[in-house]
Amino acid sequence: MQQKKSRYQQGSISKVQRATGWRWKVRFSEYKDGKRWQRTLLFDPAKYPTEKKVREALELTVSQVNSGTAGEKADAKFGTITALYRADHIPTLDHSTRANVDYLLRDYIEDKFSKTPLREMRPLAINNWLQGLKLSATTKAAIRSIMSVCFRLAALHEFLPPMEANPMSLIKIKGVTKRKKRRPEVSIENFKKLLAALPEPLNIMVLVDSAYGLRVSELLALKWEDIDVEAKTLSIVRKFTRGQIGETKTAASEAPLPLATPILDALIKWRPKTSESEWVFPSPSTGGPRSASMLLQKGIKPVAAGLGLGDVGFHSLRHACRSWLTSMGVDLGTTKGLMRHANISTTMDVYGSALTDDMRQAHEKLVKELTK
Repeated sequence: MQQKKSRYQQGSISKVQRATGWRWKVRFSEYKDGKRWQRTLLFDPAKYPTEKKVREALELTVSQVNSGTAGEKADAKFGTITALYRADHIPTLDHSTRANVDYLLRDYIEDKFSKTPLREMRPLAINNWLQGLKLSATTKAAIRSIMSVCFRLAALHEFLPPMEANPMSLIKIKGVTKRKKRRPEVSIENFKKLLAALPEPLNIMVLVDSAYGLRVSELLALKWEDIDVEAKTLSIVRKFTRGQIGETKTAASEAPLPLATPILDALIKWRPKTSESEWVFPSPSTGGPRSASMLLQKGIKPVAAGLGLGDVGFHSLRHACRSWLTSMGVDLGTTKGLMRHANISTTMDVYGSALTDDMRQAHEKLVKELTK
């Protein structure tokens, strides 16, 4: 005997008064096993200010409540999956990326597919739409990545068979598989030329950044409290991106680092010029962290170009640090420790723990080469 398919209604929405204020009240019927069940849900207007927002949330809630089999769930619209993405994935993203992800999700993915049944999401149709967008290859790749996560969430929540291939794996974006520009290789000698040509405090910032391979967001967020003069250590505990202070990229990023004497001396001489600011490199206009783009466009890039060094930036200096350490014979475990890579635990499992003495000796050796 064929099992009767579960059905559900979208329900009616009204406003009801409660002791703490009014709420959206949603009533809908659920049919299961031949029986009808009445459901009532309440939505906070602070979180769902319009009926449209309630409908969007209701689509996910109702489809989950009425879930029977994976096949039944696949009758849901793709908007149900993007609602899952908003609830489950966006909160895990870094603050600096949330606005861009929300924009791509809202103005492109949901605008096109929110009302499309999940069963009708075909790779070829998605590919044709994506390739036809008048966007950069990088932006298209970001959209593909968001949709890929959506399909993984669909499988995780059993809207799709969990072993079914992710359709986004079939879609390739031209222009993002290969690096268009070759990253300039910065030798120690060329670095010295750059350092000598930069004004203060940009020269100090570049020295600190390059000696550790810091991410520019970490460099901009340094505070004087992060420097232990007695222990001669530097701690990386925060980052500054898009006007926001946040946590470092990984837990490994927060390890204390050895502070070589030439860098410590330069910082000590620089501190009286910061007007008692808590920031190591405060902006002269705002008093807060500086703008990375301004430092690049009006500082490092034109000076590097004038010296014939190519398109040098903070990220190329981070890669240069890795190359310098390797060329000096520093073992991989110590290099990973100094640069605080995300896969530090894997590296340590293979190569053993990088001792503080090893890190300090490697750091002192590198700084000596950079400043002599």
